[in-house]
Amino acid sequence: MKDKALWLFLILGLVFRLVNFERSFYFAHDQDLYSWIAKDIVVNHHQRLVGQVTSVDGVFIGSFYYYLMAVFYAFSGMNPLSAVIPLTILGLFSILSIYWVVNNNFGRRAGLIAGFIYAVSFGIASFDRWSVPTQPTLLWSIWFLAVILGLFKGNLKYLPLYGFLCGFVWQLHIALLPILPIPVIAFLIGNNKINLLWKARNIKFVLLAVCIFLVTLSPFLLFEFKHNFSQIKAMTVGINVNTGAVTGMPKLIKVIETSGRELLGRLWIMDFTKFSGFSWILLILAVGYILFKNIISKKILFLFFVWYFMILLAQFVSKRVVSEYYFTNLLPIYIVVLAVSFDKIFNIFFIFGLAIVYLYFNAGWLHKSDYDQSYFYHRQVVEYIKNESIKNNYNCVAINFIADPGVGVGFRYLFWYYGVKLVKPGTPGVPVYNIPIPWQLSAKENPKVFGRFGVLKPVRTNTLINSQECKKPEYQLDPLLGYTE
Repeated sequence: MKDKALWLFLILGLVFRLVNFERSFYFAHDQDLYSWIAKDIVVNHHQRLVGQVTSVDGVFIGSFYYYLMAVFYAFSGMNPLSAVIPLTILGLFSILSIYWVVNNNFGRRAGLIAGFIYAVSFGIASFDRWSVPTQPTLLWSIWFLAVILGLFKGNLKYLPLYGFLCGFVWQLHIALLPILPIPVIAFLIGNNKINLLWKARNIKFVLLAVCIFLVTLSPFLLFEFKHNFSQIKAMTVGINVNTGAVTGMPKLIKVIETSGRELLGRLWIMDFTKFSGFSWILLILAVGYILFKNIISKKILFLFFVWYFMILLAQFVSKRVVSEYYFTNLLPIYIVVLAVSFDKIFNIFFIFGLAIVYLYFNAGWLHKSDYDQSYFYHRQVVEYIKNESIKNNYNCVAINFIADPGVGVGFRYLFWYYGVKLVKPGTPGVPVYNIPIPWQLSAKENPKVFGRFGVLKPVRTNTLINSQECKKPEYQLDPLLGYTE
């Protein structure tokens, strides 16, 4: 890696992904759940083919991310903050990847612009900090773009990577399924003859791609054989279940607005995400300029269009509620189009000026990244209750959340990690700590405040439960939602 500018971008990317990490680390149900599954792998030695159940009942995400977390949990004594290591590695590799892909297909300066945007966009850096099983989606999308461009040129060395990415979709997000055929289309419209696949020098790439695809997909296949193809059946039924989402023209507007808001929130000033149309206007203008100047092949632009169209169409015809994270995979193409158009429109001095302004505005978000429900405040709550329970000789305690349903999440694993034994509220003789969220709900009772959370001490009971009674099966908490063994 000889480009000094790229080294600078990697350093900036590292800063944007590490500064204030604990205070901005979102730790809620999904993080609690993958931590619990990592514990199941490391402590209980349970081997898993699947992770948590998805929003489609009976369909599970793959186990890759849980094993990834389990490795770093094991080496850090099961500390949840160890997630920062794989997250940062993936983020930095994504910066390198988008630079490499754009540099090799559209030129060095465009590659540097793309790498810079990816490195210092606070919206993208926040996504890279977001520790969920779907987090590697952006990295997957960057390399899927590389496969499309490679096969368009007839470079069959990309076939093994294509096989890997296709097999890996189940590990990330089934919303990526609609774009899987695009590399085949790219190969066909790139004036490549189909008989290239059977030439002696290329057949090894075809066979290797098939083998890698089957190996990568094998956890899914094993699970399906073992469970009578339950996920395929559940997927067939689940995608047609009406969840009350809007339809028709309101649905089309919703898809356009939501996708635009995701693009805007990741690349531009996040306060202005309500102006979702801006991202689409900018993209259309950039594509128009590229077409007018004939900078990128019309066939490649067509492939970019197919990617966008298939993702948008899939969400439009789906009966499920539209969410921003379904459109995150659109970002790499958006960055490519901006990088190529900026490279051709502006001279180096103007681009440098734009870069300074862009860096300034995004850096301003770093000091605002103190999230009042972050891991930092979750940890403070748990440590406070632990110290209180030790001081008062409580063998076990119960937690009651004074909050809307689904808000009191992200604590279960931390209580286990800090050695606090939890039992069900209402267990006889067990002190109950109340946690109002937000703490203002119980402001008159003067709770101990940690960010958005409050803690109210229990009223000491006359009869405290002993350590053996704490272990009774009827007093144990129910499994986390989505957790299976």
